Amino acid sequence: MAFWLVFSLVRKLFGLVLLAALAVAAWVLWSNPHLLAWVTGGLFGPT
Repeated sequence: MAFWLVFSLVRKLFGLVLLAALAVAAWVLWSNPHLLAWVTGGLFGPT
């Protein structure tokens, strides 16, 4: 029982950390067009 509780809490925490990391990465790419152009190979943003 305790193992399942710890496992579910760790899984939920990992999901929140992953979601926060994706949000930060999206914000960094949104605020830096040159980095966005480099990551996408020039598909978006200035060349």
